[in-house]
Amino acid sequence: MKLINRLDNYLYDREYKITIKENCVDIVNYDEIVDFSLTKISVRYKKKIIIIEGFDLTISKMVDNEVLIAGNINMVRIN
Repeated sequence: MKLINRLDNYLYDREYKITIKENCVDIVNYDEIVDFSLTKISVRYKKKIIIIEGFDLTISKMVDNEVLIAGNINMVRIN
């Protein structure tokens, strides 16, 4: 059963992933955007909250399972 689950996750990419670059954060397979302002964006994945803080934050890309947050990012933390 484990092999089937791993193959399924590989094919459908259901694991969440965070990529942090100089002026953007890309989050794949998130559940919901909890909080959104110019200085703080919070995104939930299962029981964890990813918090991005900075200024002039915007959501520059948003599709079914991916969100790209751009701006002057000071901190990214996971609670």
